[in-house]
Amino acid sequence: MESKNYWKHSLIYVVLLLTACAESQRISKAKIVNQVNQVSADKVSNQSLGIQRVEQKSVKPPSTQDKAKQGIVLPEVKPLELEGTLSISGSQEVLPLSQAIAERFIQDGYPNKINLAAIDTQVGFKLFCEEKKLDIVNAVRSITNQESAACAKSGVEPIGFQVAGDAVTIVVSSQNNFLPNNLTRDELAKIFTVEKWSDVNPTWPSEVIKRVVSAGVGTGASVDLVVQTILKGNANQLINAPNTTFYDFVEQLHSEALINPYMVGFLGYSSYKENQDKLKAIAIDGVAPDQPTYPLTRPLYIYADGKAIQQRPEVKGFVNYYLTNVNEEISSLGYFPVKPIVLDESKTKFLQVKGNQEFLKKASQKK
Repeated sequence: MESKNYWKHSLIYVVLLLTACAESQRISKAKIVNQVNQVSADKVSNQSLGIQRVEQKSVKPPSTQDKAKQGIVLPEVKPLELEGTLSISGSQEVLPLSQAIAERFIQDGYPNKINLAAIDTQVGFKLFCEEKKLDIVNAVRSITNQESAACAKSGVEPIGFQVAGDAVTIVVSSQNNFLPNNLTRDELAKIFTVEKWSDVNPTWPSEVIKRVVSAGVGTGASVDLVVQTILKGNANQLINAPNTTFYDFVEQLHSEALINPYMVGFLGYSSYKENQDKLKAIAIDGVAPDQPTYPLTRPLYIYADGKAIQQRPEVKGFVNYYLTNVNEEISSLGYFPVKPIVLDESKTKFLQVKGNQEFLKKASQKK
């Protein structure tokens, strides 16, 4: 287990670099480069970051019945005909979904490189708006007014597309043998503020509660959702709670769960689903995180520059491809599909970009 100081000062890990070469038979295969590096904050914008394993998978064309359920059908994309490199970064929680779409895009013929990274939403918008080093931002929230102003100053026109839903899942170590699978909001409020488990329930062990909480208070991410829903908006209760560690990367929570049966934390449902051997999910007031009425849910987005969609066919093609195929990747990854009307709103925003309006008219006439 790494020291607390290590986790505090480590800002980034290398996630994934996808490369592909187009073959004469119109087949492309992803060349995967797995690396783990530590870099300082001033170098983050020049690195491809993260740790993810990629597995090849076949791509099935959607059936006629599936197409009927898509709502607005976007123009066909031919990845093999596109050129240029794509850079995608932002939220760790959206990474697996964007990774799955990127793999599929490559396997469908895209012959060039996709740099896929995991940092966080706030840093992603900084690289996108201020430094113009990203083509796509993975985000767990909408862009802020301040970030929009930074984009405007740089000549970037951010367009957000809601692509999925996620549940911020309360978890404990799989070694925890005393906590029930369901807790009330009042019990959770105590768990995230008091010192010992026995302070919540005298029948529980007199052991210190180790809270492992994602960083990002005040950024609209998972901490803010938990604070609003569980702690009635009082962020200081969580920030100042004893024995609380704020992590930059979810691997720290996974590591703590392996060695400490008295830990508690929260993370995206997709990350929990991939690590059920280490973690146990907690229902809230009888509602499990995979149910639609679970109280800690949030929309997930990708953002792209409207000007890039107009001027760069590879950006336009990738966003189009993402919105067309996202629902076929969601369920296996632990995300929740958005309502058809919401996905159609994202598709409509894409079609409203200059140069796409003619197809929007045709799509509207078909409905």
